[in-house]
Amino acid sequence: MAESDFGNPEAFFARHGGVPKNPALIRQTLTVLRDPSCSAADLVQVLEKEPAISSKVLKAANSVFFGTPKSITSLKAAIVRLGNHNISRIALSASLGATGGSHWNDFWRHSISVAMLARHIGQFTGAYTKQEEEELFSMGLLHDLGVMIEMDSGEFQRVGLTLKTGPVTLSEAENLVFGFDHGRIGRLVAERWNFPADLVDAIACHHQPEASKDFYRKVIVIHLADLVSHAFQITNVPGESAPPTQEAYLEEFNLPVEQLVIFGEWLLSQKEEIDAFGDLMGS
Repeated sequence: MAESDFGNPEAFFARHGGVPKNPALIRQTLTVLRDPSCSAADLVQVLEKEPAISSKVLKAANSVFFGTPKSITSLKAAIVRLGNHNISRIALSASLGATGGSHWNDFWRHSISVAMLARHIGQFTGAYTKQEEEELFSMGLLHDLGVMIEMDSGEFQRVGLTLKTGPVTLSEAENLVFGFDHGRIGRLVAERWNFPADLVDAIACHHQPEASKDFYRKVIVIHLADLVSHAFQITNVPGESAPPTQEAYLEEFNLPVEQLVIFGEWLLSQKEEIDAFGDLMGS
């Protein structure tokens, strides 16, 4: 397909917009992640309607990584074992349908690394409540929704080939191939799925936080987490250059440049959990 056949995210979405397994489930699991009062029974009611996703949840609960001493066969037991937030993250990721192949393992490793580091940065700054830290996690987990749409379309291989031609960022390669980048297609999809406004901005503006007027500081956290993940080679696609950044983002939280290295070292210390999530969601 020629590059000129797209040129804008609307045309791309019209051809490849049937990616999500269940947009309603995505919104429901997001609600759980943002509602600390949600009970295990509430979560079971959401998940039992989707056998494929329930199967993924049970697989996680019985995985070696979580160290469970006995076989878990019920959703309620899985929720007790892993907790509402872990279950919701797995369900949220599984409901997007992005699985199968090593490229998806890399995608989910990058997504979970940005999510974990975003929450860690939020905790480090002391600027957020516990609930807001969990919201930062969700924003990090879904920040590359646009990349997921592109990868699942069957059109993404040309972007990978473009990355191999020289030191370019993912956004630059996408613009060369599609005429838009993952931030633009991500915004379109997130708005159509009725995502919360701060999540929409994290998806659309994480490479340019200043474009987010209402959630600037939150989007900076996602940007910095993404930047560090790239710098420490936890990326969606081999050959990706780190996205551009500005000192102003660090100054917003009074962070020295050296702190990014410390954040990266912390991220590497979480490698076991990052790899386990990538393997689980990519399978």
